[in-house]
Amino acid sequence: MATAIERLMTEPEPTGRLRVLHDGVEENWFRSLAVGAAVVLVVATVVKFAADPFEVNRDSALFQHAGWYITQGATPYVDFWDLKPPLIYAVTTLLALLSGGNMAVLHVLSVFVAVVAVWSGVVVVGLLTYCLTDDGFAAVVAGLTMFVMPTVYAFPASGIRPKYFAFCFGAAALLFAVEDRPALAGVAAATSAGFWQLGGGLAILVVAIGFQRGGWQASGRTVAGGLAVAALVVGPFVAAGLAVPLFVETVIAPVYGVEGYTVAGRLLAVVVEIGISGVAFVAVGASGWLRGLAVDGRRYWWVALGGVGYTGQIFLEMQGAIELILLFSFLSVGVGVLVAHAEVPSRRWRVVAVVVVLAFAGGYWAAAPVTPLKDDLEETQAELDGPKYETLPPIPEGAPSMQTIYWEKQHPEMCHYRFGEKQRAFEAQMGGDLTKSQCGQWPFEDPPREWSLGGWV
Repeated sequence: MATAIERLMTEPEPTGRLRVLHDGVEENWFRSLAVGAAVVLVVATVVKFAADPFEVNRDSALFQHAGWYITQGATPYVDFWDLKPPLIYAVTTLLALLSGGNMAVLHVLSVFVAVVAVWSGVVVVGLLTYCLTDDGFAAVVAGLTMFVMPTVYAFPASGIRPKYFAFCFGAAALLFAVEDRPALAGVAAATSAGFWQLGGGLAILVVAIGFQRGGWQASGRTVAGGLAVAALVVGPFVAAGLAVPLFVETVIAPVYGVEGYTVAGRLLAVVVEIGISGVAFVAVGASGWLRGLAVDGRRYWWVALGGVGYTGQIFLEMQGAIELILLFSFLSVGVGVLVAHAEVPSRRWRVVAVVVVLAFAGGYWAAAPVTPLKDDLEETQAELDGPKYETLPPIPEGAPSMQTIYWEKQHPEMCHYRFGEKQRAFEAQMGGDLTKSQCGQWPFEDPPREWSLGGWV
């Protein structure tokens, strides 16, 4: 009688074919993950590139042009203005040298490197999940779950972005931290922040993981690894007398350039960018965080903490779904935790089915030619938020587009030639001039040392 009741209460096992597939993936999990991620990225990149050959994103055009411009003698943050930390220019300068000054070759190299960076990040997310769960199938699901968000696989075809590298090195930092390699964790986390300021949150997290796993010694080694990278990145600018331009544009300007919004408007903006399926993805990943805390809080606490922290990021920077790529990594690990700790095998496949449905729905939301609901939400969001900035100087008349500057290999007379909203708003607040030839001037009356110490010197 007891056996009969147990059978009624037990969910059915997967069918024979699903069992064979599951076991095959489990046995060859790394190959499945690496090949699967490569197929998705290569196919998406080839299809998009073929549909619009050599289309280059406005931001990517800046990074790639600046890399070439540096080979012509340009000075970063002086001859061109940008908010991003300097490591992206180390990459694009190297690519510009490899391209021989051919901008088409430079773009192809940039697309290739972007694809490799995203692929590496996806694979490392899978490796991280395997290290946490010792479950190969869950590792594959977690890594490939990154593709629920179309921006992860669709954007690399339009050029290079620092966020791809921040994602890759950030995931590596977490992997090194849980594998008890604190110095490497600090190096990777600092490198992530060297591409994108928001990677700094990972640096704090890996220091905390190091402390939990190895006490003060491990956390100290993590900090030392991070400081070594910071010295290597910032040191050349200090030696060249460029510390002020670097600080003004990568630290002060992002703070002053935060756009205005309402809480309701910002939440609606997230829905507009990631879609209803994206919101569902957040819920599924977050349920994985909770599941991990319930199963083994000491092992999974940082997944939930990092996920919550990067969810709050939407109130700092939200100009597109790609801004949430670090959050996506924590959500994907959460999905992997759900799969690894499913009570019965059939529930593992249910999670997979949900992920697949969300991926297709996300692709439709991003690429469908007609999206009435999305259009209505965008209109409502714009009404709720109103103008992003109180004062936004117009782009100087006759200024060429970023794409024109890139393809024509121009040496712009103005250091402001990207003309992003943040830089225009910053110059307006500081009383600057968008047509000046050199950027990076200290914008306050008090010199840097006195300003930073609040007059206590």
